[in-house]
Amino acid sequence: MPTYCQRCKKCGHRFEVQLPMARYSDPQPCPKCGAPTTVRVIAATTHVLKGGGWAKDGYQKGGNSDAN
Repeated sequence: MPTYCQRCKKCGHRFEVQLPMARYSDPQPCPKCGAPTTVRVIAATTHVLKGGGWAKDGYQKGGNSDAN
């Protein structure tokens, strides 16, 4: 289930909430002050590509990187 970062418009408190993708746009109240309106914050991802790399392994557009 995706984790969404939220920030309260009233008090500035930042928090995370896990929601199904079908409910990502549902309003999330602030757990600190109870304000009904929060905004989604773009946060750094935890997804890391390790290893030789996609381009080196031939996953870029056009196939094998040695052929380009």
